[in-house]
Amino acid sequence: LALIEEAGVEFTEGLNILTGETGAGKSIIIGSIGLALGGKASKDMIRNGEESASIELVFSVEEEERRQALKALSVVPDEEGLVIISKKITQARSVSRINDETVTTAKLRAVTGLLLDMHGQHEHQSLLHKQKHLEILDEYSRNETEKLNKSVVGGLDHKLAEFKVEK
Repeated sequence: LALIEEAGVEFTEGLNILTGETGAGKSIIIGSIGLALGGKASKDMIRNGEESASIELVFSVEEEERRQALKALSVVPDEEGLVIISKKITQARSVSRINDETVTTAKLRAVTGLLLDMHGQHEHQSLLHKQKHLEILDEYSRNETEKLNKSVVGGLDHKLAEFKVEK
């Protein structure tokens, strides 16, 4: 993929951070993970002189709650608890697979959303993206109106109690 002929990176559970010199390949690694997770692939990403590019992510799924969530999406880890996500990019198209079964991008994103959460160095700039505005406003509104909602509901409960006593 791009300039990398072959690379293997092992991430552990929890927070993993990539650092290194400019040009070391951090962005290519993160970009390839993003592609495997359902990002749009371009034939320009295929390394010069190659027919195709391949990306493979292997997840170890041990938590029962996560296994059940995957099962609800018709994805079952193998006998070792592994889920393998792969993407092959050719000149004509790209194909995504989960445990060697071809899947749609929608299903791929639903499954990988249960397995991995990625954040890049500029994601703190979400205010610059219009699609995030409603999400931020909803979260702000929920936090600001929760106290008001509780006081109104509490007040109604109190009034209902008074009404029952007077009746």
